[in-house]
Amino acid sequence: MKSFDHFELYDFLEDESFRSWVFGRASSSTAEWWDRFPVVYPQKAFLMIQARETLLAMQEDAFAPAPEQIQRNIQDIMRATEPALQRQSPSLSYGQIAWMAAASVVLVMLAWFGWTNYQNKPVSIYRELVAAATLPMKEVINAGSKTQLVVLADGSSVLLQPNSRISYPKEFNRQNRREVYLVGEAFFEVAKNPHKPFFVYADNLITKVLGTSFTVCAYDKKAVNVTVKTGKVSVFTRSDKERVEKQESRQLIGLVLTPNQRVLFNRDEGRLLRSLVESPTLLDMPIQQAMFEFSGTPINQVFASLENAYGVEIVFDADVMKNCYLTASLDDEPLFEKLNMICRTLDAQYEEMDGKILITSKGCQ
Repeated sequence: MKSFDHFELYDFLEDESFRSWVFGRASSSTAEWWDRFPVVYPQKAFLMIQARETLLAMQEDAFAPAPEQIQRNIQDIMRATEPALQRQSPSLSYGQIAWMAAASVVLVMLAWFGWTNYQNKPVSIYRELVAAATLPMKEVINAGSKTQLVVLADGSSVLLQPNSRISYPKEFNRQNRREVYLVGEAFFEVAKNPHKPFFVYADNLITKVLGTSFTVCAYDKKAVNVTVKTGKVSVFTRSDKERVEKQESRQLIGLVLTPNQRVLFNRDEGRLLRSLVESPTLLDMPIQQAMFEFSGTPINQVFASLENAYGVEIVFDADVMKNCYLTASLDDEPLFEKLNMICRTLDAQYEEMDGKILITSKGCQ
């Protein structure tokens, strides 16, 4: 590669390694080098983003144009983008010059903002993490339209969604933890091993499990979220001050999710928000079909049945509701409809908060 001390727009456009990176043809080492370029040469970041957007604008039908066409386009662009003050009459007014200067400042700010967003994309973070991995990584990219099954060396399985990719070591024997890296969406069924926790790195989110099933979603333009189907997972960010402690602990500590809970990661605020899934599903329990026939059943037993069936914690004042009993058949209704019927019957209210159900009631006579 060239020396970048004196790089101009033309130099970027002419550089074959830069073009291969822009059009997605670069090797992993070249891609990593260009990903880090604006950090190493921040004074050239604006020119780099200009050159990248220029090359992308040349694309036709989502394919990189032929090299000779690129060369012709570059020549045309360079002729069209000669310094404006050289092409204009020297009689430009002060107002025109000031307007041009202000426009240039705005373009620089927009370009830098665009590059910052690009660097923060999950794919850029993914490349950075994979490059820093201590073990050789195997990558699977699902470029098709159907879910792709990936089986890991420990027996864990991954259902990789379209437009997603995952990197993982060929075997986990040489380390005391199992670590994989994800861009996009995948459903994990992790083989249980309390002595060797399983980590999923996606965007700035870290998911730690010992053995369970859950979904991680981290696309470029979508919020990052983790949804638990069975078992428990611990979720924290890479910037968490207690990250090392949470990674090293043999227990799941921090923000722990249970079945039918999910966490949403707000990229702008770096904040985690826990909630219930939109439609909580029954756990895989053999006796679940006979659990929701109630006849004069104390309300604490009713709530216990719902907790066991859905894995959702229900918080209520047992003393206030000690005289509340329920007679109802709730087999076919989803969880929130069951709660609506119970609350209507007992003149109570419920709300969902921090992944739990809170029941408020004045009691029963």
